[in-house]
Amino acid sequence: MKKTIRTIVAALLLFVAANGNAADGLDLKINDQQNLVVELQGVESKAVLSLRDESGVVIFKDQFLNQDNYSKTLSFEDLPNGTYTLTLDKEFTVSNSRIHKSGKSLIVDNGKYEFVFKPMFKTYGKKVLVYMANPAEKNTEIEIFDLSGEQVGNLKTKDLVLKKTFDFTEVPSGEYTLKVTSGDHVFYKTLQVG
Repeated sequence: MKKTIRTIVAALLLFVAANGNAADGLDLKINDQQNLVVELQGVESKAVLSLRDESGVVIFKDQFLNQDNYSKTLSFEDLPNGTYTLTLDKEFTVSNSRIHKSGKSLIVDNGKYEFVFKPMFKTYGKKVLVYMANPAEKNTEIEIFDLSGEQVGNLKTKDLVLKKTFDFTEVPSGEYTLKVTSGDHVFYKTLQVG
């Protein structure tokens, strides 16, 4: 029974990952004037849309509050040639789209689209549950640090579905930081334990 449920979850995660643009509600179009038209359906409150250049410099950033739909036209006319990353950062997922500019040409590289699930954390007493879907089965590492920055725990896995409970009964109550690295993505969560 567990294997069947795991297979169903894996299939669902792979479907969502393969259809990431549909899953995150983001629609990108390029018009003939080097403009990227960004449309978003079902906007999640506090989601952040940003555009960065190859150096990681933020060129555009917008945070959503109480909107159902969103549309924005971003002009690339005055930007230098190069690769740009459009990121949609939501509560449970992050998606990245790559846009290449070369002369008068602007192309959305659908082959470089990334859709990543963020880890979820639940604290109960002196235990912390970490859950994360990993449909691409990327190398994932969880590091736990105490308030002084000393590493007190570590886990490495490539599991399709990461579900791990960390027991803090043998360490003092206090603030701990969990660092989750999955592929090129790093997520931090600071928790009060105990």
